[in-house]
Amino acid sequence: MDKVIKLTKIFLKNSFSNMDARMGISSKSKSKILIYGILFLYFAGLIIFLSYNLLDGLISIHQETIFVGMILFMIFGLAIFQTLFSSINILYFTKDNEYILPLPLKPYQIILARTGVMLIIEYVIIFLLGLIPLVMYGVLTNAGILYYITMICSVILLPILPILLISIIVMIIMSFARFTKNRNRFQLIASILLIGIVIAISIATSGTRDNLTNEEMAQAVVQANGMIEIMKGYVTTVDYMVEALTTSSLSVIAINILKTTVITIISLVLYLIISQKLYFRGLIGNLFGGSSTHSNKKINQEKYQNSKLYKSYIGKEFKTLARNPVFLLQCLLPAILIPILMVFVVYSSLNGDGGIAESTIKMLGNTSINSFLIAGVILGIIQFFTMFIYISITAISREGTNAVFMKYIPVSLYRQYIYKIIPNIIMNIITIMISLGIAQYILHLPLLTLVVLFVIATIMGILQSILMIIVDLKRPKLNWDSEYAVAKQNMNLVFPVLLSMVNIVIIALMVYLLKNINVYLGLTILGCLFIIATFVANKYLYNNQNELANKIS
Repeated sequence: MDKVIKLTKIFLKNSFSNMDARMGISSKSKSKILIYGILFLYFAGLIIFLSYNLLDGLISIHQETIFVGMILFMIFGLAIFQTLFSSINILYFTKDNEYILPLPLKPYQIILARTGVMLIIEYVIIFLLGLIPLVMYGVLTNAGILYYITMICSVILLPILPILLISIIVMIIMSFARFTKNRNRFQLIASILLIGIVIAISIATSGTRDNLTNEEMAQAVVQANGMIEIMKGYVTTVDYMVEALTTSSLSVIAINILKTTVITIISLVLYLIISQKLYFRGLIGNLFGGSSTHSNKKINQEKYQNSKLYKSYIGKEFKTLARNPVFLLQCLLPAILIPILMVFVVYSSLNGDGGIAESTIKMLGNTSINSFLIAGVILGIIQFFTMFIYISITAISREGTNAVFMKYIPVSLYRQYIYKIIPNIIMNIITIMISLGIAQYILHLPLLTLVVLFVIATIMGILQSILMIIVDLKRPKLNWDSEYAVAKQNMNLVFPVLLSMVNIVIIALMVYLLKNINVYLGLTILGCLFIIATFVANKYLYNNQNELANKIS
């Protein structure tokens, strides 16, 4: 066990030191504490504000316990989402595996240390998004000490199960890596297959319960804390902990915690047995099987000379993103998967027999609601979806040490920057079209409104793409040893989130100030603001193209 603890510390130290390096600060720098502190206070304050307002409304209608269910489901879902996009990279695609493998370590020791890293990272996220809201619930409902003890048990236990189960699927898939000659292609297929399996399981389990009738829904709303019963029956461990957190009975709490603990321990034992048999197979197959990841980096000059430059450049960007599983998972797929999952949710809601989702959809479709408000909500949702497109924010960093050749190519730096952000804009447009398709299916918007929304959303996407490559030029990470460091453990990825939040605030403010204005006039004013911002950002990129390349070396 001592070896496991030491390995975990080493892996964690490497992860966080890499994050500090990308921020341009030393581990002993006082600015490190300041930056992390500001980010923590900002997000913590936002979460407290949102939790208070939501809880205040639920308490007024005696349905506050549903808040606990929502948070615990969110914790479970966050663990799935985080593990889904990081497990393959952490377990198999890190460079230090080449040095760890020859050491006298057993598979379960390495796998426990790697899993420990995933779990600790998950706990950091849960502290903000899960623990703070649960504490707010305890404060506003005057919960006793027993609640807080149960709360800590819930936060500790719930993320473990999804991490273990998804990691088992990863090991089963990667055990076949040794049978393939093209390692990159297999990694890509494995990543897509993993996502497909998880989505299939989610869809299958979502149909395990019948839709509620209108009468059942009405009864649940009228009955005090009756809404919490609607959420039960989907995830067993979540159900146990929801019941434990929403009761004052010591015996009920103890039994449910015991059930969750037993399920977790059984899953852990199964996990260790499988890892002992399969982990090294997949690890060896990944390290020594197939072609090298560096063998495909040669530039075919003749191909570039015989085709149009922009097509070659843009094609090269898409190939880099598509061929590398890490970039595919972190840069491309989330932008497509999230809207598609929303399609599934909307379809299920509209074809059900009632429920909250359907009622909400009917409310949005009410013609009495201000049209400009509806348009603003749609733009805000689109902005939320597009913030997960990380192509532009990693455009320079993805080049690694090869980025220096950008200075010697007989093409202006500005044109190269534009070529690099075009894939980001294309993915933005795809996401926008899917989102507007959902909106049209629900609300039956006029064609002119759809066109205007598409234009404004596209302009917002262009603005975001330009600003993100500027950020990456100012803070590039070129000396990386793993693609995972660029696409996942990168503090630059905070900027798309912050920018999206700023844009959403601007949209909300404009809707509030112009709430009585004609929808097309309001959208025109909003569009003009983003056009001006885009023009200024592009002008800055053009005028400072050489200065921005100073950190490329």
